[in-house]
Amino acid sequence: MPIDRNKMLRYQVLNRCFQDTSRRYRVKDLLECCNREMRKYDLNPISVRTIQKDLQDLQAEPYNVLFDPEMKEQYYYRYCDTSYTLELLKLTAPDHDALTRTIDLLRERYCTLDEQNPQWQWMLTTLQAIADGRPLDTAQPYVSFENNSAFAGNAHFATLLESIINRHPVIVRYKPYQQPEPAELKIHPYYLKQFNSRWFLFAAAEGHDTIMNLALDRILTIRQWRHPYREPEVDFQSYFADMIGVSRNADMAVEQIVLLVSNQRYPYVETKPFSEHQRILHHDGQSHTIAFPMRVNNELVAEILSFGADIEVLQPQHLRQRIAETVAQMQAQYQ
Repeated sequence: MPIDRNKMLRYQVLNRCFQDTSRRYRVKDLLECCNREMRKYDLNPISVRTIQKDLQDLQAEPYNVLFDPEMKEQYYYRYCDTSYTLELLKLTAPDHDALTRTIDLLRERYCTLDEQNPQWQWMLTTLQAIADGRPLDTAQPYVSFENNSAFAGNAHFATLLESIINRHPVIVRYKPYQQPEPAELKIHPYYLKQFNSRWFLFAAAEGHDTIMNLALDRILTIRQWRHPYREPEVDFQSYFADMIGVSRNADMAVEQIVLLVSNQRYPYVETKPFSEHQRILHHDGQSHTIAFPMRVNNELVAEILSFGADIEVLQPQHLRQRIAETVAQMQAQYQ
């Protein structure tokens, strides 16, 4: 029988305590350890009775935990064999077969090196560990991805993704940053993109010809709109190819960007290029001159400014002037 998240979390904590030979644990100590973990996940604290019930359950089927009898007489709890670990993820034969087929399908679909990004590799490795019956210690993660758990728009992600997949137009109440009151938009959702730990929806709004992007944290409510779905006329595979971030206006042309990069920072720019079309025009003992096609938006400006004096904009002139004005304003603020 599957166990709920709270019990799974408690059992993981108890498992570590029962293996620990550096100290001894009574019920009150186990309670303190469990509640400390609960607080990390904003979960309600548990009682002594819950821990006592867990100890009772763990000594019965299907776990049959054996505690050190001498320590148990003194009301301490430790495994007889401290190398033992609880098997918390037990799969039935049909579940195991289904999981194995899923892993095989994913590996077949994402088989090229270009598609094997760290997120997919982590997911497949984790699924394979579960299928192989290897224990996973979720309290001690091995990988950390960039994510904002407090992001207000997270609650809307699943609803919008379902609307995109099922081609359902929706009506959203949306509050832009510069407007005091929210507006109601009738939209055809097309694409979700994460940038700088925030999610954005790209959609066509009724009455507008251009694609707009909506920050999910500015969406207040979503409801279904009974209306024929307008299919996208944009290839989103190439939509973001010549831009950084999510800002793109209809009159924002692709321009040739030429930057002078100091030798000190060039290794970073080389391994994390501005564009897949980035190339070297010139290099000497002090700097590299690079060029790439790109739309000039706020995100590109912010990226260039993040390099400080290690990057100088050579072309286009309007971008060079924009950077110079920003630097002058910053200098004036600090004088």
